[in-house]
Amino acid sequence: MSNLRKLKIGDEDQLKPLFKILTGKEITIDTGSLVVDPNSICLILENTENDIIGFGALIIHKVPTKGEVARIEDVVIAENYQGKGFGKQIMEELINIAKEKNISQINLTSSPMRTAARKLYEKLGFIKGDTDVFYLKL
Repeated sequence: MSNLRKLKIGDEDQLKPLFKILTGKEITIDTGSLVVDPNSICLILENTENDIIGFGALIIHKVPTKGEVARIEDVVIAENYQGKGFGKQIMEELINIAKEKNISQINLTSSPMRTAARKLYEKLGFIKGDTDVFYLKL
């Protein structure tokens, strides 16, 4: 069994190992700013011992030509819990939240090396776009 809940202040230390899976380095997130931001919905997945085993975020923003859209970011499951449907559980809840908020579109990016994640996204109805992602580090 697992429990989904919203991010809260104090989750930082338990999230470090998860974000190391994503980034390859130890990072600390600012839970305080995320918790109070109504456009950042961050979900935590806990096991029965209340250990954090998963994370996912829905970031809502306005686009002039599309209205309110969202991005799903930083979905990650602890390594010993992967392949058990927990990623799907987080994704489905983020999608439901977007539907409740009448979001017109959800975007996400995924590395081609994350084959299991990409298969999950396709099963959930996401369509691979034709454009490449560009970014500028500042």
